Amino acid sequence: MSTSSTGSHTPPRTSHHQASIGPLSGVSGLSAAAAHAEGGPYDLAIMMVEAGYERVHAALMLAVTASALGQQVLLFGMGAGVTAFCEKWDGLEQPERDVGRQEAGVAGVETLRTALTEMEDVTLMVCDSGLKAMRVAEDALLPGVAVVGLPTFLESSAEARLAVF
Repeated sequence: MSTSSTGSHTPPRTSHHQASIGPLSGVSGLSAAAAHAEGGPYDLAIMMVEAGYERVHAALMLAVTASALGQQVLLFGMGAGVTAFCEKWDGLEQPERDVGRQEAGVAGVETLRTALTEMEDVTLMVCDSGLKAMRVAEDALLPGVAVVGLPTFLESSAEARLAVF
């Protein structure tokens, strides 16, 4: 695991190329790395900027479906969206809505999130400045979530379709 002076890290990936770090590395929110650092190129990049149940559920459904169809998917949490990448769901707004989804036979948030962490075509990233702004510690994140800056996300998702939730 590599760590910059800001505490940002990228979990090791054995099947992907090693990235070169750009001149802005170590500046909060400005670390830069090549698109292949996390496994791209990606077909679909999903940016999660809110923690509302409907938005989080929709983003996760889209990611799971795209991956199941063989697409390379990048999920990126920014701002309040970083809470969707935490092991605990403390930051999810209206989590009680999940019960209704499950009763209707639709996969709930935890089921979707578990599926995403097990899919090889999915990469999970959060914005380092979003963690700071939301006061979320890196150790609160799911295993395998990369902490990066916006340039890394932009470079990684440059060729992907982009959806914002």
